[in-house]
Amino acid sequence: MNLKIRIVTLALPIVLASCAAYGPYRPNTSAEPLNSVRGPADGRYKLAFIEFGDQGSALDTSQRSAALEVIHEAKRPLLFVYIHGWQNNAESGDVCRFEHFIDTVSRYPEITGRKLNVIGVYVAWRGLDVTLPVAKFLTFWSRKSTGYTIAAQNACLATLSELALAARAPDKTYHHCVLLGHSFGGLVLENTISHSILDASSTGRRNTSPWDMAVAFNAADSSISSRQLMSELDYLYKYDPKRHAYVGRSPGAEAGSVVNENRPFLIILQSENDMATGEFFPIGTGLFNIVNLRAHWDKVPIPGKNGQKVSESEFYDHTPGNDKYLVNYHVVLQGETTPPSGLQATENRAFEANIKVNHPDYTFYTSEHNDGHENPFCRNGDYNPDEIRPPTGREIWRRWQFV
Repeated sequence: MNLKIRIVTLALPIVLASCAAYGPYRPNTSAEPLNSVRGPADGRYKLAFIEFGDQGSALDTSQRSAALEVIHEAKRPLLFVYIHGWQNNAESGDVCRFEHFIDTVSRYPEITGRKLNVIGVYVAWRGLDVTLPVAKFLTFWSRKSTGYTIAAQNACLATLSELALAARAPDKTYHHCVLLGHSFGGLVLENTISHSILDASSTGRRNTSPWDMAVAFNAADSSISSRQLMSELDYLYKYDPKRHAYVGRSPGAEAGSVVNENRPFLIILQSENDMATGEFFPIGTGLFNIVNLRAHWDKVPIPGKNGQKVSESEFYDHTPGNDKYLVNYHVVLQGETTPPSGLQATENRAFEANIKVNHPDYTFYTSEHNDGHENPFCRNGDYNPDEIRPPTGREIWRRWQFV
């Protein structure tokens, strides 16, 4: 008995010590009213933090006010709002990687020449709540559930809408707002904005979202909400090849409502070699179904398949980017190529090449190896905007196409 007591006595402090702090990690105080905002001395970009708790409430309401003030002060805002995923929070390596991204964007001649104000907003939540090396991987179910809770509450959608509306205020001479989500952050993003996408006004017209683009990378969400969203959009719109647009049907959307084919409501990008969503996610959801004795599944129609139905478990067990019934584009390698002339960037030069020219054939460049060369710079949330990062020297230029 004494041995058991000693084991419990030793284990309890270890478990408690492995719990990540609740936050907020970047609170504003009377002494530091802008602690949630940072950036380089030359002002080429600004980064703001907004943190949410497990129940979807803002941990510090002044963080949103501080972020909005940054946007209000910008005359030509280029706004990126990023929601991180599993195993991250407001002081993890994802902070460094996102800040490096907006720093890189702010240096491109296409940005500096147009005098754009690059702004990043890092939307944080407790994607990391246990730091014990093995135990933290068992938080899959609790963190997935927390992501759904945050998306279901009001604060996240209100925050995204307010940020996007501030960026397109009437006094702006330029504005662009891009929403980004990764992993469980993609889950939060999709489930937060999906109801907004389907919203309608009292005049019968479909409401347009205040953001310009929403992109989820390797979204760790079941495909159920994606299938429902695609089915509803199929009901509301039909494609008009002459107008290269989706036109509203009747009933549903008002006749004549037009959505340009190059302005999708939501983009979900999926890496084929992402093990977290491709392999671990189906295992995690399968175990959940067994434990909860979930055996019955309805048959639901596949979007765009003329009423063909399959078990809804097909969508529950797979993420949107790994669901064979929902993927409507593939990225196909067109071969190796050479970099375009006139590039000035020293790293990730393909990004500069892509923003210089918008290719009508849906092609784009890549140039960097995804070999983890950023990892030595981004072990935590610290970032030095004045640090010089030498080129990797391992460029391989390739051209790809969406087909």
